[in-house]
Amino acid sequence: MNRNTRLIFIVCITAITGVVALQFYWIRNYYQINGERFEKEVNLAFEDAVKTEFRVRCDTLEGLLFRFLMDTSQISITSKWSDKQQVNMYIVANVTGKKESQSFSMKLLNLPIVAGNDSVKRLVARNYAREYREEDLDRHIIFFHTQNLGKYIGDQAERYRFDTSRLRPIYTRLLAQRGIREAFTFYMRDDDSTMNRSRFPDSLLRRYPVITKSFPTYRVSPGENYVRALFPSSTNYLYGRMSGIVVMSALLLGIVAFALYYLLRVIRQEKKLSAIKNDFISNISHELKTPIATVAAAVEALKGFGALENPSKTARYLDISGIELQRLSDMVNKILNLSLYEKGDIDLKMEPVDIDEMIETLIENHSLNGSKKIAAHYVNEAGTNIVTADRLHLHNVLNNLVDNAIKYSGDEVIIYFRLYRGKEYYELDIKDNGIGIARADLPFIFDKFYRVADGNIHRVKGYGLGLSYVRLIMQRQGGWCVADSSPGKGSVFKLGFKIGG
Repeated sequence: MNRNTRLIFIVCITAITGVVALQFYWIRNYYQINGERFEKEVNLAFEDAVKTEFRVRCDTLEGLLFRFLMDTSQISITSKWSDKQQVNMYIVANVTGKKESQSFSMKLLNLPIVAGNDSVKRLVARNYAREYREEDLDRHIIFFHTQNLGKYIGDQAERYRFDTSRLRPIYTRLLAQRGIREAFTFYMRDDDSTMNRSRFPDSLLRRYPVITKSFPTYRVSPGENYVRALFPSSTNYLYGRMSGIVVMSALLLGIVAFALYYLLRVIRQEKKLSAIKNDFISNISHELKTPIATVAAAVEALKGFGALENPSKTARYLDISGIELQRLSDMVNKILNLSLYEKGDIDLKMEPVDIDEMIETLIENHSLNGSKKIAAHYVNEAGTNIVTADRLHLHNVLNNLVDNAIKYSGDEVIIYFRLYRGKEYYELDIKDNGIGIARADLPFIFDKFYRVADGNIHRVKGYGLGLSYVRLIMQRQGGWCVADSSPGKGSVFKLGFKIGG
């Protein structure tokens, strides 16, 4: 990693670290804010629930009081005209027991109660019950206007006293309206502070970290004078509030991390391509200089040393020039042709090819023309010697692989050919005893211009085009090409030919 790449990497890592730190800080603050909001919401809901539960009890007692007033066996409601006040006075009295009564008038209702017509009596009873509720019950007072009436309301108030079983569904509903669905329990005791200044044992706080304010129950039972709601957790509420933020933050961080990874990968690829390009230019420049220098020397000899006067020398220099010019032309054509093949400008003539004959011919030609001792072994287990391919390009593919096996092996070359039938392809293995290829280089050996840059391979001339051509032709023919190798253990190239292709 050069200095510029390292600097870019450090800057990117610093930036993403800063983004992660800011996101963590912001999420932590947001978590705390939502924790405080949770405590506020459960307190507001608890206050509303306690008031609602009390209102429900008062509604019930008001209804019971109205029914009791209309019970003629217990209470009598009559009217009497008052000359002094010029209004109808309504008298509520006990029917049995002590002769206690209460008289009053109503400005909005100044009608007499007539026997056989309960409509005015019902209005008086309804209004009396409502005023009793507003003036007494709402202030947690039971006033004995008459002995029977006071005793009845006292009994009913005790019967419908504060009860957590009535409070729970009310509180649950009010919490749900605020988006809170946490489990809770009620906590009741004799002494407490409605100003929320009470202290709690650490054991209780560990179990219930969120405790609402206290409200009086107005019960006289021991240990039930005040009530609170306890919450063992606020996790569901907080996760519900923060899940979207956390997911989006994680997604953004993932995008930034992927962008950093992609950037570094592109930089690495560009660096590799630059190295491959430089290596190719260096190799091709050297290879181009050799035939040019040879031809230039031959021409100089013809011109300056009187070679034209010697027909044999002239012919020899011309032959040398022709060979070198042909070599130069082959190099240029190989580069141009590979470019055309990659663009798709290639016309393959698919036909049945006798692969046994082609392999044997290649082995014979390389054995005769090579400077190394070559031992080749061919086994055909496919049950046929015919594959479907382009004859010319298949010859070039096999020639490239055999040529590589010879170039990258020692003085004694051993090549094994094995043809066999797979599930969908005829497969040809070409194994050599060469210097092998490192695992790190295997994924790239079929890339155009790529050459392994270490070991003894630098001593072998080449342009990094042969294997690229091999893979391209095999793929265009509907087949494939893969390689397996280890340093010092030779290489195996596998070719696949489509069965029935």
